[in-house]
Amino acid sequence: MPPALRFRPATAADRSAIEEMFSRCSVESRYARFLAPVARIPADHLDRILAPATGDEGWVVVRRDEPDTVVALGSWSWRGCDAELALIVEDSWQRKGIGSAFVRLLAERAWSAGVYRLTATVLRESRHVLTMLRSVLGPASTRGDGLVSHVSIDRCDDF
Repeated sequence: MPPALRFRPATAADRSAIEEMFSRCSVESRYARFLAPVARIPADHLDRILAPATGDEGWVVVRRDEPDTVVALGSWSWRGCDAELALIVEDSWQRKGIGSAFVRLLAERAWSAGVYRLTATVLRESRHVLTMLRSVLGPASTRGDGLVSHVSIDRCDDF
């Protein structure tokens, strides 16, 4: 990950910076994240990230020189015995290692909280994301469902 960036937990004070980051993302990036054509980050989704339930976590990646500028948003949320990973990286910051570092951080946080299986829903055409998940987290089970792949990764004791 570029040294000009840092991770930190998302807070209610990040709402407008997250909305601004989301508005800088392309239609394709927004669609890949929400699997629907959305112009704005859904308010209920943002509310859950900024005021998470017990065990859920929302994180942002911010610029060190502009700490109020969010360039990526990620979270994990309990789903029964599993946790669902989700993230979006602003287009101009993609393919710079942020997604991999983010997935690693979110997975470590979820697993340390007691999660055994991580899941993610990814567009089937986003092969680079599927490859990245496997390279960061190890072997994954993948099930296709129309235009999306449902990925499941069990915790490895040596992660």
